[in-house]
Amino acid sequence: MRRYHGVRIDRPLLQGYKYSAHRGPFPTNIINKKLSSSIHRVFHNTTNLNMDSFADNFILSLPPWSGSRFTYPHINHSVPPSLSPSKNLLPQPFTAIVTGASRGIGAAISKCLAHAGATGIIITARKLESLSTTKQELESISKDIKVVAMAADNSKEESAISIKETVEEEFGGKLDLLVNNAGIVSTNESAFKAMHEMDASQFEIPIMTNLLGRFYMSKHLLPCLLASDRPTKSIVNISSIGSNISGPLGFSISAMATNRLSQRVAESYGKDGVFCVAVHPGAVLPKDEDIPPGFPPSVKEWSKDAPELCGSFVISLIRREWQEREWLNGRYLDCTWDVDELWKKKEEVVEGDKLRVKLIV
Repeated sequence: MRRYHGVRIDRPLLQGYKYSAHRGPFPTNIINKKLSSSIHRVFHNTTNLNMDSFADNFILSLPPWSGSRFTYPHINHSVPPSLSPSKNLLPQPFTAIVTGASRGIGAAISKCLAHAGATGIIITARKLESLSTTKQELESISKDIKVVAMAADNSKEESAISIKETVEEEFGGKLDLLVNNAGIVSTNESAFKAMHEMDASQFEIPIMTNLLGRFYMSKHLLPCLLASDRPTKSIVNISSIGSNISGPLGFSISAMATNRLSQRVAESYGKDGVFCVAVHPGAVLPKDEDIPPGFPPSVKEWSKDAPELCGSFVISLIRREWQEREWLNGRYLDCTWDVDELWKKKEEVVEGDKLRVKLIV
């Protein structure tokens, strides 16, 4: 254990800074100097990332290989004016699907699409009645938008098949954007415990919902994307920074595999003009009833990002010409990264083949 500016920190995390581009003392503008009487273990028994409970921003204080500071110090926590959806209009017509759209990030992405001029959108959730508020809000944003709400269980292939049939019936079988957002972290606290203490369900459920669900949706909706002659055909898989660090086992593995799935889609269908990326949606403050079982209370302190940031970030990417964004195809992205700074790193990313899942030898 070492101290940097009054913050006690485990050696593995310290080494992340030692060998990063940000050499030197631990950044004082990221970690508050105040000391607590004990170290706050963010993810209980599953990780060695021990952070002081007075950390100003847990996400930014993760090691560089987490990706949290890729465009640091240019990091967004709210939607900058340049990314406002109303200023980044989508081509029309534009049809999208957003899964898990009843609340939180999914609902916010849907509303961003409406503000950007989407003409058709399918929103899904496990319970149809939970989508009523989102549907009303979308229709109030745009009088011209066609909204179809559907009950769907992401872990069931039948749901993906039903959604494809709805695209065919309601939107002529053509799709511009699939946002695989529906996901789950945990259903009980054992998800955050060591493997031998976990309920097996806490591995199975995230894999079924987060990984298989994204596979089912991609498999069955790709024909609708390929049927479109528009250049916007895209799949955005909502992933997590948890894919890059230790955390609840089932969730972090499902997120890591989501990143690889996105890469494989891009490799297989990029030649057909399909754009597929995995996107960390930021640390968004959940409502009390939405906090996954096992998450520490401090989640409210370090969840600093606006739910609309992810949707605005996504729109800023997919509305660009294919030649402009092709270099990002198949990569892991973070919606808190500054878009202008990200574009400045194009040569670095392409030449180093960064932001992908691969073995470094």
